[in-house]
Amino acid sequence: MSEAAPGADFESFVLKTIEAFSRLARVEAGDLHSAEDAVQDVYLNMYRRWATISAQEGSLTAYGRTAVKRAVIDQFRRNKRMVAVPVHELPETESGIGIPEAAYEMIKEGIDELVASLPERQREVITLCVLQDLSPAVVAQRLQIKEESVKRYIKAATNNLKKSINEHSEEATA
Repeated sequence: MSEAAPGADFESFVLKTIEAFSRLARVEAGDLHSAEDAVQDVYLNMYRRWATISAQEGSLTAYGRTAVKRAVIDQFRRNKRMVAVPVHELPETESGIGIPEAAYEMIKEGIDELVASLPERQREVITLCVLQDLSPAVVAQRLQIKEESVKRYIKAATNNLKKSINEHSEEATA
């Protein structure tokens, strides 16, 4: 290893062995992402100890192959501890106000027109609390009003929105 460029040796080693190590890791791991992670971990660890490793007798390539196999095994052991949960068993996520996320998204899509008809302050409060999912305390701080006022605006806006929805539903049935 030359004193002028200590990483040059390592760089040529990586360029010479990357394909072989990647194939080996892919065979051992069974999936591309785990293989890439294992090879990257090996090269990182080898780089950190390059002066010691390269000074020892023996094949650097053989050392690297052994390190790749061990890195794949280590990943398997780490991942084995993780418990996979089938998708159908995952809980449905809820917004900050307790509405299931799927329903929340549908409500947000159709509410824009109704919110636009509200008075300015009610529109601001509803936009921040419902559409941006902020708590009344945060909204009060942001608008520099009392939290009780935010709650009153929410109640008034809710009543106005209910009236608008009832009017729209009566027009649709007529």
